[in-house]
Amino acid sequence: MLFPLAIVEGPLLAVVAGFLCVNNLLNPLIVFPIIVAGDITGDSLCYLLGRVGMPGILKKGARWLGFTTDSISSVKLFYDANPNKIISLSKLTPGVGFAGIYLAGNIKIPYKKFIRICLVTSILQYVVYLGIGLVFGNAYLQVSRYMNIATALCIVIAVTAFLLLLMNHKRKQL
Repeated sequence: MLFPLAIVEGPLLAVVAGFLCVNNLLNPLIVFPIIVAGDITGDSLCYLLGRVGMPGILKKGARWLGFTTDSISSVKLFYDANPNKIISLSKLTPGVGFAGIYLAGNIKIPYKKFIRICLVTSILQYVVYLGIGLVFGNAYLQVSRYMNIATALCIVIAVTAFLLLLMNHKRKQL
């Protein structure tokens, strides 16, 4: 179940998986390679779309987003000068990072170079994300306990205020 989810949304999954590891529901030594493999698979699929082209309906959407032949040509020069930085930043940028990965395939960065950069970036990225889940997993339980106390206190205050208002209203009617 982790692998297909990691293809779509790896960072959030890694934090949640770290939390589950703290609670002994998952093993971090098994989770980590699965999430990295899922992330690399997603990157490779996006790269492949850029490399071989997209179906017609996706091309219209890409043009609408500003991916034209001229814009791709100008980006190629920047990619050629800084492939490590661009691909790594594309992987680390939430929401729009797929565009940089797609362009890496579109401008035909060699796959071996692309996958090497992605693998190193993914390993470092998921050490951090899984680590966040592991470190703050227990903190969540503590925060949850305090939130339960605060919620109970708010309920007691609201019920007390309601009862006081009701008593005051009934007293005025007498």
